[in-house]
Amino acid sequence: MTVPTDDELVARCKRELPGNTRSYEVLVQRHMSRVYSLVYRVVTNKEEAEDITQEVFIKVYHHLRSFEQQASFSSWLYRIATNSALDALDKIKRRPQTTGTLNSGHNDDSRETDALQQFHSPEPGPEERAIQAELRECINRVLKKLDREQARLLVLRDFDDMSYDEIATMLQAGLSAVKMRIHRARLAFQEIFDHLCGKPSLTLSVPATGEAKLKKGIK
Repeated sequence: MTVPTDDELVARCKRELPGNTRSYEVLVQRHMSRVYSLVYRVVTNKEEAEDITQEVFIKVYHHLRSFEQQASFSSWLYRIATNSALDALDKIKRRPQTTGTLNSGHNDDSRETDALQQFHSPEPGPEERAIQAELRECINRVLKKLDREQARLLVLRDFDDMSYDEIATMLQAGLSAVKMRIHRARLAFQEIFDHLCGKPSLTLSVPATGEAKLKKGIK
């Protein structure tokens, strides 16, 4: 049996909702894990991530009929997810002190250092956990100050480990343009980080290739 594409499922949803939710449920099952992962890496709290993920798919349900399909469904969905996650940062007053990295995926570009990573060790001690929590809070403060589009690019690339090609497809933009926009977003992030946090916990280097790299370091 042929598995329906996202576009086919969206077309069915437009015809069938609200009476028949079967196609919508398939879309949810297909994308739930990826959306949750993206949201969790921003808010770093399981319950909050679950709530936001549910809100994302509620928004999708209510706006599917107006989705014009000029971009792919996944592009539209992840735009909603990243915006919802970033909106949540403005509402969260307190969050648990968690450890881990913002970019846990494998980076297939050996020339580029993973950006915006938190410090991580198998068994961090109290001092390292405090450093991680402070860094996490600084990163969240910077994301709130960044231009929304720049913050969204960093979430997609450095939180969700989405490739440049995937982001270019999502934004319907050229690959070189996407790389430049992410480069500028990282520079903006570094400038705001240094201003708000007052210490070079993340240092920026721009190698000869012109690609920006955010490197970890405590001084």
